[in-house]
Amino acid sequence: MSDSEEAVQILPGGIRLDRRAGEVCKNGLKIVIPEQLVRLLSLLGEHPGEVVTREEIRNNLWSNTYVNFNDSINSAIRRLRNYLGERTGSPQLIETLPGHGYRLILPASRPNSVTTFPDSRQLQTNPNIAVLPFENLSGNPAEDCMADCLTDAIITELAKIRGLCVKPRCTVMAYKHARPRLATIGRKLKVSMVLQGSLVHFDDRLRITAQLLSVELEEHVWTESYSCKTSDVLAFQTEVAERITRQIAQKLVPAWKPRGSYISPVRVAHDSFLKAHDYFETFTNDGFWKARQYWKKAVRQDPSYPQAYAGLAETYNMLGMTGLLESGDAMEEARGAAKTALKIDDSLAGGHSALAQTYAVEWQWHAAEREFNSALELDPVLTDSNPCHYVEFLLAVKGPKQTIMEIERLCAAQPSSGFLGLMLGWAHYANHDYDSAVREHQDIIRRNPKHTLAHLLLALDLSQKQEHATAIEECYRVLALGKTRLALNALGYIYAAAGDKGRAKEILIHLRRLQRTSFASPYAFAAIYAGLGETHAAFDFLERAYESHDPELTWLRWDPQLDNLRSDYRYQSLLNRIGLQALPRKSYSETNQLADIEVSSA
Repeated sequence: MSDSEEAVQILPGGIRLDRRAGEVCKNGLKIVIPEQLVRLLSLLGEHPGEVVTREEIRNNLWSNTYVNFNDSINSAIRRLRNYLGERTGSPQLIETLPGHGYRLILPASRPNSVTTFPDSRQLQTNPNIAVLPFENLSGNPAEDCMADCLTDAIITELAKIRGLCVKPRCTVMAYKHARPRLATIGRKLKVSMVLQGSLVHFDDRLRITAQLLSVELEEHVWTESYSCKTSDVLAFQTEVAERITRQIAQKLVPAWKPRGSYISPVRVAHDSFLKAHDYFETFTNDGFWKARQYWKKAVRQDPSYPQAYAGLAETYNMLGMTGLLESGDAMEEARGAAKTALKIDDSLAGGHSALAQTYAVEWQWHAAEREFNSALELDPVLTDSNPCHYVEFLLAVKGPKQTIMEIERLCAAQPSSGFLGLMLGWAHYANHDYDSAVREHQDIIRRNPKHTLAHLLLALDLSQKQEHATAIEECYRVLALGKTRLALNALGYIYAAAGDKGRAKEILIHLRRLQRTSFASPYAFAAIYAGLGETHAAFDFLERAYESHDPELTWLRWDPQLDNLRSDYRYQSLLNRIGLQALPRKSYSETNQLADIEVSSA
């Protein structure tokens, strides 16, 4: 058999594994799978029909890493099965032999390297679907909220169905007032299915129409209409959301079984939820406070509304991360809200993600990994979660290279997500690839000139490129847009790095004044002192960050602002105390050899 034939292997279920390219396709369509899972599948494929022991898997995939190995291999097998569309309880590709290992269900002889895929007109086993905003055809703008509520409810419920990749609300809302050709939507969003619908009042009745369309075929896969008296609208919305979700799931994922009846939130609570969501997405100081206000209002209006509790948890996480609240207080509130959300509905990926962040800030890395894995199992592309926390966790425990690969996987599923582009630039910054970081953040700004975080991160990128004057201009833009505390932190460091010690110390004085009435991040002080070259003062504030569980301390392992501290013994000591290990002592242009995950047992 030639090398090229040996590199390509055809597996059951129309799965094609190309070891040389590191690619997996199913029914002729590429599946974006994390590198480590491709390696796991490749290892199993090298021994078709034979048992690959857990020890062999460990030696090949986790030999130089931390990890509670039993949890990690179980999670990896579970995630791989999920990507390949295997049904729970009836393995068709990967068989578990309890206490021994795993076996690829194949004949002992190697299969042919050539196969015939199903007709391209057949639907994917695991289709990607976009729920476009339902149209209000009644001519009454007051009913726009009703259309948005229905859209949001369907997205939330479909996102819980394993084997179905659903585009998030923030991605599809761009099509609220635009309806390009189906092929254009499919190409831009990279989806094979589109659900679109409308609602209209006539006389004393409300009619809702929904249709599921195949992008490739440009044909209806399913369509239905529903009507009721306007006096029953709220209950009717609940029923329609449930029926549409169930019918689409049964059409596209035959193995799916409902978990129970969908319960719609109280109408006024959902109105508050939507306002909170819009304020949260501004990513300004005022936006976070108002989001908290409206999410609190939503849970008062409907105490059984899990998404509102998850949103409240996310807001407290961000208030803690941005220094608007003292970290300990913020994380306590976030943990309580996240646990309440999961107590009501443990299938809520956003609840698991928010809870994971509280564990990460407390340096409980294994607990954080467990919750992030739960979120990913429920929602593999984090449709219903804030990916910021996941990215921060990956940077802390896996390093920039692995993080960039994972963000690119998420971006492939959500190509129009500006926030993922923002996080990709942040990961490039962590990897000291400042040119790539600048490109990503400038692209976000071109699309949204008032994106505060994009301007802030661009300032940090430019400061590391020694373009201090332009970086300072970006900081003042952020101040004008309402991101006061983080902009001051960045400005202090940039003045210090530019050699303007006088202005850097003026920022330090200003931050100390703020400490009298509110929380100021000790980590920010440490970064400014590192920029000034005052090493002892920098470590003094890093110790304070350690004592207060400052969320920014999770950046310690890779932050370019602290590069001049890495050779000091106190740097490694602090990393050990928070359960991390230093990155290899190589230039960051060579960090493609980073370990997958490095966390000490300390």
